[in-house]
Amino acid sequence: MRKTGFIAIVGQANAGKSTLLNSFVKQKVSIISPKPQTTRNNILGIWTDDDSQMVFVDTPGFLHSKNALGDYMLRSINSAVQNVDCILVAVDGHDGIDAHEIAEIQRYAKSDAPVVVAVTKTDITQPAKLMPELAKLNAIDGIKEVYCVSAKRNRGVEELKQGLKKYLSGTEMYFEEDDVTDKSQRFIVCEIIREKVLVACENEIPHGVGVEINLMQLQGNTWNIDATVLVEKASHKPIILGKHGTMIKNIGTHARESIEKMLQAPVFLTLWVKVKEDWRNNPSVLNELGYTNRK
Repeated sequence: MRKTGFIAIVGQANAGKSTLLNSFVKQKVSIISPKPQTTRNNILGIWTDDDSQMVFVDTPGFLHSKNALGDYMLRSINSAVQNVDCILVAVDGHDGIDAHEIAEIQRYAKSDAPVVVAVTKTDITQPAKLMPELAKLNAIDGIKEVYCVSAKRNRGVEELKQGLKKYLSGTEMYFEEDDVTDKSQRFIVCEIIREKVLVACENEIPHGVGVEINLMQLQGNTWNIDATVLVEKASHKPIILGKHGTMIKNIGTHARESIEKMLQAPVFLTLWVKVKEDWRNNPSVLNELGYTNRK
């Protein structure tokens, strides 16, 4: 009989939570970019093997909300740590652990769920720099275990995953054996496009980018996808379009390649850019884009 359960992955923005999730399930189900709060939704990554089914919940990074979207993200974090078998806190071993992060870990350590810490990015961290950070963690009461990993290099990830199995408390299979995420193909397509925008416009476009699907249809063996990139300010639109449309073409090319890999089929992708001022405070738009905590 398999042991089953839920493990919430929490931590600071850019602590490597999404990279860790993707490493756990050995597929890309959560997007990655250098920008904080790239992850906006709770995304499930599902790993099933001969003796367990582990459901990992990737969450937005710790944040101070400044708009309705931020409020939604905070609620997503709070809901993710309720009734889970384990809370896995990802901390950036390269950038170090700050006081806010320590306070969050202490708060989780007082909850009913066991707390395990994964110190990430150890592939780019010198041992002399890492040791003081580990000392900070050892001083926190309530942490069950600390693992040092590099999800990018896949070092220590399997040991961490095997170690987390001891905290699984259920026996009910929540998903089919071949499921790797709870998100739809449409959701993942939107996230892939958003990822490519954030990466391409890393230093120019803030967080106010959303993506909506206008059409996603399989015609023969080719997917026809029409999507709109939403921005909050008119000044952001020409940045994403680029001179003579070069930026949006580049974004579309990289997005199409990733979508084809995910769908395992050819893709014809059309992208548009539209201005919707202050959309992150617009409940109607947030609902359309899937940013709602309603069950």
